[in-house]
Amino acid sequence: MKLTKIALATIIASSFGIANAAPVDQGSGIINFTGKVINAPCSLPGDGTINVDLGQVANKVLETGNKFSQSVQYNIALENCDLGEVKDSNDQVVFPAVSKVKVTFTGTPDTTAKELLANTGTSKGVGVRLINADGATMKVGDTSVEMPLADGPNKLAFSARVEANGDKVETGSIISQATYALNYL
Repeated sequence: MKLTKIALATIIASSFGIANAAPVDQGSGIINFTGKVINAPCSLPGDGTINVDLGQVANKVLETGNKFSQSVQYNIALENCDLGEVKDSNDQVVFPAVSKVKVTFTGTPDTTAKELLANTGTSKGVGVRLINADGATMKVGDTSVEMPLADGPNKLAFSARVEANGDKVETGSIISQATYALNYL
């Protein structure tokens, strides 16, 4: 009986040591947070990068008929838009009221058809055509039509398509990039 009490006391005492033992490392890591403060009435989600999948376009479509693919729509998303005028304590306008935005698209033009964005992928004889919110085609460096804005979230709708540049079309990948800049009015 006395031996049982001693054994029980030993088990209880040793369990306190287990409860106070250092935790087992079950994995850890670091989270990096990045962002940017911009001087604008609207925020851009994430880093402002937009990925547009132009699909798999048959070379026959680009060599005959219209010589371009179907257009693919994409949106530039704006968040938390606050379009009202803001004045400081001296009644000086710090942020003017805005109601519209224009978007300017820049990038590397195609060497054959300068109005198209250059394709840096493996296919040949093609570029990427930018299409304005009103459906009109754009050239590299063009600015969009004025688009109305509202307080809160906004989506600026544009399109793009693959287009033959006049050279012989060869199959392969299509990779192109444009930079957009917002101009609030």
